[in-house]
Amino acid sequence: MRQVNEDLIIWRKTTLACGDAMLSRCRLKSQCQALTVFVVGNTGLEKVLTNCPDFFLHKKCRIIKSEKKIQVGYVPLRIRGEIRGVYLKWHHAVSFGHRVASLFVASAAMRSLSGAAVLLQAGYATAQPIAALEYRRWGVLRKSLYLSEEVTGAKTVENFWREDLIVSRGTEGYRKRRAFLRALACLFKSLHKDKIYHNDLKASNILVGRAGSAENPFVLIDLQGLRRCFYVSKRRRIKNLAQLNRTLGVFATRTEKLYFVKVYGEDRPSNRMRKRDLVQSILVETSRQFLKGRLRRSQWPEKKFNVISRYTPGQ
Repeated sequence: MRQVNEDLIIWRKTTLACGDAMLSRCRLKSQCQALTVFVVGNTGLEKVLTNCPDFFLHKKCRIIKSEKKIQVGYVPLRIRGEIRGVYLKWHHAVSFGHRVASLFVASAAMRSLSGAAVLLQAGYATAQPIAALEYRRWGVLRKSLYLSEEVTGAKTVENFWREDLIVSRGTEGYRKRRAFLRALACLFKSLHKDKIYHNDLKASNILVGRAGSAENPFVLIDLQGLRRCFYVSKRRRIKNLAQLNRTLGVFATRTEKLYFVKVYGEDRPSNRMRKRDLVQSILVETSRQFLKGRLRRSQWPEKKFNVISRYTPGQ
Protein backbone atom coordinates (compact mmCIF):
# COMPACT_ATOMS: atom_id res chain seq x y z
CA MET A 1 0.00 0.00 0.00
CA ARG A 2 1.09 3.59 -0.62
CA GLN A 3 0.34 6.53 1.63
CA VAL A 4 -2.23 8.88 0.11
CA ASN A 5 -2.58 11.67 2.67
CA GLU A 6 -2.12 12.56 6.32
CA ASP A 7 -4.26 15.10 8.20
CA LEU A 8 -4.26 16.69 11.64
CA ILE A 9 -7.61 17.53 13.20
CA ILE A 10 -8.54 19.28 16.46
CA TRP A 11 -10.46 16.48 18.15
CA ARG A 12 -11.64 17.69 21.52
CA LYS A 13 -11.10 20.21 24.32
CA THR A 14 -11.86 18.95 27.79
CA THR A 15 -10.74 19.39 31.37
CA LEU A 16 -9.85 15.68 31.49
CA ALA A 17 -7.13 16.14 28.88
CA CYS A 18 -4.29 18.59 28.60
CA GLY A 19 -5.53 21.16 26.12
CA ASP A 20 -6.59 20.20 22.64
CA ALA A 21 -5.98 16.60 21.58
CA MET A 22 -4.90 16.18 17.97
CA LEU A 23 -6.41 13.40 15.90
CA SER A 24 -4.07 12.42 13.08
CA ARG A 25 -5.52 10.58 10.09
CA CYS A 26 -3.37 8.57 7.72
CA ARG A 27 -4.71 6.80 4.63
CA LEU A 28 -2.93 4.06 2.71
CA LYS A 29 -4.31 2.70 -0.54
CA SER A 30 -3.59 0.06 -3.13
CA GLN A 31 -5.63 -0.87 -6.19
CA CYS A 32 -8.50 -2.46 -4.24
CA GLN A 33 -7.56 -2.11 -0.56
CA ALA A 34 -7.55 0.85 1.82
CA LEU A 35 -6.35 1.27 5.39
CA THR A 36 -7.32 4.34 7.43
CA VAL A 37 -5.55 4.95 10.75
CA PHE A 38 -6.79 7.51 13.29
CA VAL A 39 -4.35 8.20 16.15
CA VAL A 40 -5.19 10.39 19.16
CA GLY A 41 -2.34 12.63 20.30
CA ASN A 42 1.36 11.91 20.02
CA THR A 43 1.53 8.24 21.03
CA GLY A 44 4.51 7.19 18.94
CA LEU A 45 2.49 4.33 17.41
CA GLU A 46 1.81 5.96 14.04
CA LYS A 47 4.46 4.01 12.09
CA VAL A 48 3.60 0.77 13.85
CA LEU A 49 -0.12 1.05 13.11
CA THR A 50 0.33 1.97 9.44
CA ASN A 51 2.09 -1.38 8.97
CA CYS A 52 -1.20 -3.01 10.09
CA PRO A 53 0.37 -5.48 12.55
CA ASP A 54 -1.61 -8.37 14.00
CA PHE A 55 -1.26 -7.61 17.72
CA PHE A 56 -3.03 -10.85 18.58
CA LEU A 57 0.05 -12.75 17.36
CA HIS A 58 2.26 -10.77 19.76
CA LYS A 59 4.01 -13.12 22.19
CA LYS A 60 2.82 -11.06 25.19
CA CYS A 61 -0.76 -10.70 23.99
CA ARG A 62 -3.49 -12.18 26.21
CA ILE A 63 -6.65 -13.24 24.40
CA ILE A 64 -9.58 -12.21 26.59
CA LYS A 65 -12.48 -12.87 24.26
CA SER A 66 -12.61 -14.62 20.90
CA GLU A 67 -15.80 -14.81 18.86
CA LYS A 68 -16.71 -14.83 15.22
CA LYS A 69 -17.45 -11.11 15.13
CA ILE A 70 -15.33 -9.74 18.00
CA GLN A 71 -11.88 -10.39 19.43
CA VAL A 72 -10.57 -8.68 22.56
CA GLY A 73 -6.97 -8.81 23.71
CA TYR A 74 -4.51 -7.17 26.08
CA VAL A 75 -0.93 -6.34 25.12
CA PRO A 76 1.76 -4.07 26.62
CA LEU A 77 2.96 -1.41 24.17
CA ARG A 78 5.36 1.52 24.36
CA ILE A 79 3.29 4.72 24.39
CA ARG A 80 4.89 8.15 24.83
CA GLY A 81 8.10 6.47 25.92
CA GLU A 82 6.48 4.26 28.59
CA ILE A 83 5.28 0.65 28.58
CA ARG A 84 1.51 0.70 29.14
CA GLY A 85 -1.23 -1.86 29.02
CA VAL A 86 -3.41 -1.56 25.91
CA TYR A 87 -6.75 -3.23 25.21
CA LEU A 88 -7.50 -4.17 21.61
CA LYS A 89 -10.89 -4.88 20.11
CA TRP A 90 -11.20 -6.27 16.59
CA HIS A 91 -14.61 -5.96 14.95
CA HIS A 92 -15.10 -8.25 11.94
CA ALA A 93 -17.79 -7.41 9.39
CA VAL A 94 -18.92 -10.98 8.76
CA SER A 95 -22.45 -10.72 7.42
CA PHE A 96 -23.41 -9.32 4.03
CA GLY A 97 -25.74 -6.80 5.67
CA HIS A 98 -22.97 -5.33 7.84
CA ARG A 99 -20.68 -4.97 4.85
CA VAL A 100 -23.31 -3.17 2.78
CA ALA A 101 -24.23 -0.91 5.73
CA SER A 102 -20.54 0.02 6.14
CA LEU A 103 -20.83 2.09 2.96
CA PHE A 104 -23.15 4.47 4.82
CA VAL A 105 -22.44 3.90 8.54
CA ALA A 106 -19.21 4.40 10.50
CA SER A 107 -17.30 1.33 11.65
CA ALA A 108 -17.53 0.04 15.24
CA ALA A 109 -14.00 1.29 15.97
CA MET A 110 -14.83 4.79 14.77
CA ARG A 111 -18.07 4.77 16.76
CA SER A 112 -16.04 3.84 19.86
CA LEU A 113 -13.66 6.74 19.18
CA SER A 114 -16.61 9.09 18.69
CA GLY A 115 -18.23 7.80 21.90
CA ALA A 116 -15.03 8.49 23.84
CA ALA A 117 -15.02 12.05 22.49
CA VAL A 118 -18.65 12.56 23.56
CA LEU A 119 -17.94 11.35 27.11
CA LEU A 120 -14.76 13.38 27.54
CA GLN A 121 -16.39 16.54 26.23
CA ALA A 122 -19.29 16.06 28.66
CA GLY A 123 -16.91 15.54 31.60
CA TYR A 124 -17.28 11.77 32.08
CA ALA A 125 -14.37 9.37 32.48
CA THR A 126 -13.52 6.60 30.02
CA ALA A 127 -10.48 4.55 29.05
CA GLN A 128 -8.02 6.85 27.26
CA PRO A 129 -8.45 6.25 23.51
CA ILE A 130 -5.31 5.60 21.49
CA ALA A 131 -6.27 4.81 17.91
CA ALA A 132 -8.85 3.36 15.53
CA LEU A 133 -8.15 1.46 12.29
CA GLU A 134 -10.42 0.65 9.35
CA TYR A 135 -9.55 -1.92 6.71
CA ARG A 136 -11.68 -1.80 3.55
CA ARG A 137 -11.67 -3.74 0.31
CA TRP A 138 -13.34 -2.14 -2.71
CA GLY A 139 -14.75 0.43 -0.29
CA VAL A 140 -16.50 -2.21 1.84
CA LEU A 141 -15.46 -2.55 5.47
CA ARG A 142 -13.87 -5.90 6.34
CA LYS A 143 -12.65 -5.24 9.88
CA SER A 144 -11.87 -2.42 12.29
CA LEU A 145 -9.67 -2.15 15.39
CA TYR A 146 -10.02 0.08 18.46
CA LEU A 147 -7.16 0.61 20.94
CA SER A 148 -7.49 2.12 24.41
CA GLU A 149 -5.28 2.33 27.47
CA GLU A 150 -5.80 0.13 30.50
CA VAL A 151 -7.62 1.69 33.46
CA THR A 152 -5.20 0.74 36.21
CA GLY A 153 -6.62 -0.47 39.50
CA ALA A 154 -10.18 -0.63 38.15
CA LYS A 155 -12.90 -3.18 38.83
CA THR A 156 -16.23 -3.67 37.17
CA VAL A 157 -19.24 -2.47 39.15
CA GLU A 158 -20.34 -6.08 39.55
CA ASN A 159 -17.01 -7.26 40.97
CA PHE A 160 -16.66 -4.19 43.20
CA TRP A 161 -20.13 -4.82 44.64
CA ARG A 162 -19.47 -8.52 45.31
CA GLU A 163 -15.87 -8.27 46.54
CA ASP A 164 -15.86 -4.96 48.44
CA LEU A 165 -19.39 -3.99 49.44
CA ILE A 166 -21.37 -7.16 50.14
CA VAL A 167 -18.69 -8.42 52.52
CA SER A 168 -18.93 -5.20 54.59
CA ARG A 169 -21.17 -5.84 57.58
CA GLY A 170 -23.01 -3.67 60.05
CA THR A 171 -23.89 0.00 59.83
CA GLU A 172 -20.69 0.91 57.98
CA GLY A 173 -21.38 -1.61 55.21
CA TYR A 174 -24.97 -0.41 54.92
CA ARG A 175 -23.82 3.20 54.48
CA LYS A 176 -21.19 2.25 51.91
CA ARG A 177 -23.71 0.33 49.81
CA ARG A 178 -26.25 3.16 49.97
CA ALA A 179 -23.63 5.75 48.99
CA PHE A 180 -22.49 3.57 46.10
CA LEU A 181 -26.05 3.05 44.84
CA ARG A 182 -26.73 6.79 45.09
CA ALA A 183 -23.60 7.60 43.06
CA LEU A 184 -24.50 4.97 40.45
CA ALA A 185 -28.08 6.21 40.16
CA CYS A 186 -26.80 9.77 39.79
CA LEU A 187 -24.54 8.59 36.95
CA PHE A 188 -27.50 7.11 35.05
CA LYS A 189 -29.60 10.18 35.75
CA SER A 190 -26.83 12.54 34.65
CA LEU A 191 -26.18 10.63 31.41
CA HIS A 192 -29.84 10.68 30.46
CA LYS A 193 -30.16 14.34 31.44
CA ASP A 194 -27.17 15.20 29.22
CA LYS A 195 -28.87 13.28 26.37
CA ILE A 196 -26.16 10.60 26.25
CA TYR A 197 -27.35 7.08 25.47
CA HIS A 198 -25.30 3.88 25.85
CA ASN A 199 -27.05 0.88 24.29
CA ASP A 200 -25.21 -1.66 26.52
CA LEU A 201 -24.98 -0.03 29.95
CA LYS A 202 -24.58 -3.23 31.96
CA ALA A 203 -22.49 -3.70 35.09
CA SER A 204 -19.45 -5.11 33.25
CA ASN A 205 -19.24 -1.96 31.08
CA ILE A 206 -18.98 0.38 34.09
CA LEU A 207 -15.70 0.42 36.00
CA VAL A 208 -14.93 1.77 39.45
CA GLY A 209 -11.45 3.24 39.33
CA ARG A 210 -9.15 6.13 40.00
CA ALA A 211 -9.71 7.62 36.54
CA GLY A 212 -13.03 9.12 37.64
CA SER A 213 -13.53 12.04 40.00
CA ALA A 214 -14.31 11.78 43.72
CA GLU A 215 -17.99 12.60 43.08
CA ASN A 216 -18.21 10.31 40.06
CA PRO A 217 -15.72 7.41 40.37
CA PHE A 218 -17.14 5.52 37.39
CA VAL A 219 -15.45 4.85 34.04
CA LEU A 220 -17.53 3.83 31.02
CA ILE A 221 -16.21 1.38 28.42
CA ASP A 222 -17.51 -0.53 25.36
CA LEU A 223 -18.44 2.69 23.60
CA GLN A 224 -19.41 1.64 20.06
CA GLY A 225 -23.08 1.99 21.02
CA LEU A 226 -22.74 5.33 22.83
CA ARG A 227 -24.01 8.51 21.22
CA ARG A 228 -25.51 11.88 22.02
CA CYS A 229 -29.22 11.99 21.22
CA PHE A 230 -31.70 14.79 20.71
CA TYR A 231 -33.81 13.14 23.41
CA VAL A 232 -33.37 9.96 25.49
CA SER A 233 -36.80 8.37 25.33
CA LYS A 234 -38.52 6.50 28.15
CA ARG A 235 -37.97 3.20 26.33
CA ARG A 236 -34.21 3.78 26.22
CA ARG A 237 -34.07 4.86 29.87
CA ILE A 238 -35.91 1.71 30.93
CA LYS A 239 -33.62 -0.40 28.75
CA ASN A 240 -30.54 1.01 30.53
CA LEU A 241 -32.07 0.46 33.96
CA ALA A 242 -33.04 -3.10 33.03
CA GLN A 243 -29.52 -3.82 31.77
CA LEU A 244 -28.13 -2.88 35.17
CA ASN A 245 -30.87 -4.82 36.96
CA ARG A 246 -30.10 -7.92 34.87
CA THR A 247 -26.38 -7.86 35.75
CA LEU A 248 -25.97 -6.13 39.13
CA GLY A 249 -29.50 -6.68 40.40
CA VAL A 250 -28.99 -10.41 40.96
CA PHE A 251 -26.52 -9.55 43.77
CA ALA A 252 -28.61 -6.76 45.35
CA THR A 253 -31.59 -7.03 47.67
CA ARG A 254 -35.05 -5.82 46.72
CA THR A 255 -34.73 -2.85 49.11
CA GLU A 256 -31.43 -1.80 47.57
CA LYS A 257 -32.86 -1.94 44.06
CA LEU A 258 -35.88 0.14 45.09
CA TYR A 259 -33.53 2.67 46.68
CA PHE A 260 -31.63 2.95 43.38
CA VAL A 261 -34.88 3.61 41.50
CA LYS A 262 -35.93 6.17 44.09
CA VAL A 263 -32.67 8.14 43.72
CA TYR A 264 -32.83 7.92 39.92
CA GLY A 265 -36.30 9.46 39.81
CA GLU A 266 -36.15 11.84 42.76
CA ASP A 267 -35.78 14.97 40.58
CA ARG A 268 -39.00 14.23 38.70
CA PRO A 269 -42.45 14.92 40.15
CA SER A 270 -44.03 11.51 40.59
CA ASN A 271 -46.67 9.75 42.61
CA ARG A 272 -46.78 6.18 43.90
CA MET A 273 -48.58 4.85 40.82
CA ARG A 274 -45.96 6.23 38.43
CA LYS A 275 -43.14 4.76 40.51
CA ARG A 276 -44.90 1.41 40.52
CA ASP A 277 -45.33 1.57 36.74
CA LEU A 278 -41.61 2.38 36.36
CA VAL A 279 -40.59 -0.61 38.48
CA GLN A 280 -42.97 -2.87 36.57
CA SER A 281 -41.58 -1.67 33.23
CA ILE A 282 -38.03 -2.38 34.41
CA LEU A 283 -38.99 -5.91 35.50
CA VAL A 284 -40.71 -6.66 32.19
CA GLU A 285 -37.73 -5.38 30.19
CA THR A 286 -35.33 -7.36 32.41
CA SER A 287 -37.27 -10.57 31.72
CA ARG A 288 -37.21 -9.85 28.00
CA GLN A 289 -33.42 -9.34 28.06
CA PHE A 290 -32.90 -12.57 30.03
CA LEU A 291 -34.93 -14.51 27.46
CA LYS A 292 -33.14 -12.87 24.55
CA GLY A 293 -29.75 -13.73 26.06
CA ARG A 294 -30.69 -17.38 26.54
CA LEU A 295 -31.88 -17.69 22.95
CA ARG A 296 -28.70 -16.08 21.65
CA ARG A 297 -26.44 -18.36 23.71
CA SER A 298 -28.30 -21.43 22.52
CA GLN A 299 -27.92 -20.43 18.87
CA TRP A 300 -24.39 -18.96 18.94
CA PRO A 301 -22.30 -20.43 21.79
CA GLU A 302 -19.51 -18.05 22.80
CA LYS A 303 -15.84 -18.99 22.91
CA LYS A 304 -13.81 -17.21 25.57
CA PHE A 305 -10.23 -17.76 26.62
CA ASN A 306 -8.25 -16.52 29.63
CA VAL A 307 -11.07 -14.34 30.87
CA ILE A 308 -9.88 -11.70 33.34
CA SER A 309 -12.26 -11.62 36.30
CA ARG A 310 -11.39 -8.17 37.64
CA TYR A 311 -11.61 -6.21 34.40
CA THR A 312 -13.71 -7.40 31.48
CA PRO A 313 -13.17 -4.62 28.91
CA GLY A 314 -15.59 -3.89 26.04
CA GLN A 315 -14.02 -0.89 24.55
